[in-house]
Amino acid sequence: MIIATAFAGSAAPLASIPGANVQRPVWAPDGSKLSFEANFHDEKRIELYVGPPKVGYFDEVHASRRPSSSLTAGFARPEGGQVVHDLAWAPARVGGGLFVFSASNDDYDYDLYIMGGTAIAPSPGADGGASWSPDGGAIVFTSARTGEGDLYLITTDAVEKEPQRLTSMSNSSELYVTWSPDGRSLVFVAHSEAGDNLWLLPAIGASPARLTSWAGNQIRPRFAPNDNRIAFYANHEDPERFDLYVIEAGTMPRLLERGVYPDARGPAWTPDGRHIIFVDDNDEILDPVRAVHVGKKSIIDLDLGTVGNGDLDITLREGSLWVAVVAQGRIDDPVRDYKRLFLADIGLLP
Repeated sequence: MIIATAFAGSAAPLASIPGANVQRPVWAPDGSKLSFEANFHDEKRIELYVGPPKVGYFDEVHASRRPSSSLTAGFARPEGGQVVHDLAWAPARVGGGLFVFSASNDDYDYDLYIMGGTAIAPSPGADGGASWSPDGGAIVFTSARTGEGDLYLITTDAVEKEPQRLTSMSNSSELYVTWSPDGRSLVFVAHSEAGDNLWLLPAIGASPARLTSWAGNQIRPRFAPNDNRIAFYANHEDPERFDLYVIEAGTMPRLLERGVYPDARGPAWTPDGRHIIFVDDNDEILDPVRAVHVGKKSIIDLDLGTVGNGDLDITLREGSLWVAVVAQGRIDDPVRDYKRLFLADIGLLP
């Protein structure tokens, strides 16, 4: 039930790329920069952009393409352009707006790259889904270098060393990894033919513990910014619909809202951990952006003035919450073809 409207106004257009759908906006931890991807679907190509949140200030991120090895040269490769995506910012304490990302190489395999375009821990088998530890000392990522998707860890002061393997679960790939705020534990999704469920790695080197045991897909977990609550999406009630849940280790998941858009990065917590901002996945009302109070389960309509909303991210800048959201356009726009990036200052939520 909607109890309030916290913001009534129009989000401002921030970026669009001709011929591409914009997706996956990600704020830098200090709110000074923003990244997004441009998906050229027909060309099978994705571009990555980074810059301050101002019109015309975004620059494309490039990665060198590792050439084919003697073992793979001559083999047929899929058609398409380079994919540069999946950016993860370093924590603010590292400084300099540092980030890592994933990009395809000449074999249409994927390597991790550090800002500036240098590959780190390159190996046959796709690497991606990086997550930076809160202290900046380590990066955990998913790699298929052993045949299945397992989690690996790189220490940032020794990126030239072989990464440490963290998981070796049989018949599954470990995805969507994210750190707890204290940097002690990790949550991830084990993807298998039986479904996708959440697991917790309580410490580096420990054995993972199952958090959910549902049919269907439990995906994109994301820790609250200040404790061990984990928000995630699940479609176990209805395979055609994703719902928003929150869970703590040792407890049953708690339903927050039914029928939400499963954001590519996972649920967007406000910095105080009180609310999650989400898109109501409802075509009849043009997919509005809303917020749910996690404790009270009360819903706030943010009324950004945009329609066909999708991926979003939030940050705190100068004492105010800013929402970067991908949408088809504003409600009064005559053309709504490709998704674009919009920006709104929504103040603080009650």
